[in-house]
Amino acid sequence: MFEKLRAFADIGRTQGVTTTATISIVGALTSTAAVEWYHIVYFTILAIFAHMTLNTYIALGDIELDAHTYVPSRNPVSSGLLSKKEALGFVYGGTIVCAALILFLVLYTDYLSVLMAFLCFIPSYVWLLWYGWKGKRYLISYDLSFSVSYGFNVLFGVFAVGGMPTIYTWLFIGVVIFAATAFAQWENGLKDVDADRSVGVRSFAVVTQVKNNMKLHLSHPYFIYGVFLKIGFIICCIFAFLYFNNIYYLLFILLYGIPSQIFIMYRFLTKEKAIDHRKTILLDVTFAAILGYSVIIGKTGVLPIVLLIVYLVGGYMVGSMFQYNCEFKFNRFSSSK
Repeated sequence: MFEKLRAFADIGRTQGVTTTATISIVGALTSTAAVEWYHIVYFTILAIFAHMTLNTYIALGDIELDAHTYVPSRNPVSSGLLSKKEALGFVYGGTIVCAALILFLVLYTDYLSVLMAFLCFIPSYVWLLWYGWKGKRYLISYDLSFSVSYGFNVLFGVFAVGGMPTIYTWLFIGVVIFAATAFAQWENGLKDVDADRSVGVRSFAVVTQVKNNMKLHLSHPYFIYGVFLKIGFIICCIFAFLYFNNIYYLLFILLYGIPSQIFIMYRFLTKEKAIDHRKTILLDVTFAAILGYSVIIGKTGVLPIVLLIVYLVGGYMVGSMFQYNCEFKFNRFSSSK
């Protein structure tokens, strides 16, 4: 029984539950409404089901792809720990639970806010179903589907607490588009490019002729695209400074934000092994989260941002503990060559 639960944790990638939840939570924090403790509990529970359900569905479509990666065991359907029927049953059940949880909002917010939240949740959820079904096989769709989905997820968080968007909402959506989603796909596209190519995935990495275990160079179009995404991320932070107009936040961008993102791109430019890419991705999650959450500092102050980071990292570690074949578990591959 325990082995089966860990298999569902693997296929649902529980390490990322709090990453998904923070998108809604930050959206709520940027809204005109107050955010209470029970909102955080609600977003966490919803993220558990939505995140795991969507990742399970995507994994069902990735059985052939995962067989070509360096860690095919990360897909428990491929390894036989779960049957397709069990995984698909989880997708159906999880989708029903998510719909019920959205309706649950009527208990503590007005009907119009519930309707707006539902209208934002639908494209956020359906877009990733499309990604898992056929979206990976279309250029642009592979790289930007998560950006569209998570952008709507930010707005879902705004309306779920009965609020309306503010300038900070749109600034954070910019961060989500450039940093939290598009660049995450840039990283995955680089890491899994040979496997993607073998099954007909049309990522930017594939069409720009990237290959596994081949270093990028400064003039490579895929590296230039990655730099463009990081610049877009920094510009969102600069816009936040211009609106917030706080000299200490400008110093934070100059002394931490820009150097941390240059360091990440330097590692992707100089490293070529899968183990090094995974380590860099873990670093980027932490560095980018700190910088990305900071765009709302003028609305929330410092403490909520610190708590968000603790929530994200702590949830990541707890979620990965439930997994056996977590690709990005801290120190999992520390002895890999």
